Amino acid sequence: MQFRFSFKHMETSQALQNYAKEKIRVEVEKFVTKPIEAHVTFSVERYQHQVLCSLAGGDGFTVNVEHACADMYGSVDHMIDKMVTQLKKKKEKLKDHKHPKAVIPFGSIEPADDFEAVVIDAADIVKFEKVVKQRR
Repeated sequence: MQFRFSFKHMETSQALQNYAKEKIRVEVEKFVTKPIEAHVTFSVERYQHQVLCSLAGGDGFTVNVEHACADMYGSVDHMIDKMVTQLKKKKEKLKDHKHPKAVIPFGSIEPADDFEAVVIDAADIVKFEKVVKQRR
């Protein structure tokens, strides 16, 4: 995993680089196995400490995450949380793209020939009414 760090309107900090590098590496290795390049930008605007992270994967995916708050280390932590959420979502899409949820076509359900002969239990009616109320 390759890292690039940029600092805007602040001094460079090796401790901040090491902190961000370790946090990003631990979380990204859970989701991705191919080579990744991470570009992290630290900036300060007035009282806001902002962290922007762009991940570019070897298989063509990109993730851009940013967060700003009063503390730079806190910004890094919140940015990591957002990045993990995006990576989870991306991985779930990759896993589920071949197995879509089963959808029954409307015309495939055959109506009963003699609907008066079908026995309906009172519990079925209660379940049906609950479902109708939930949909409203």
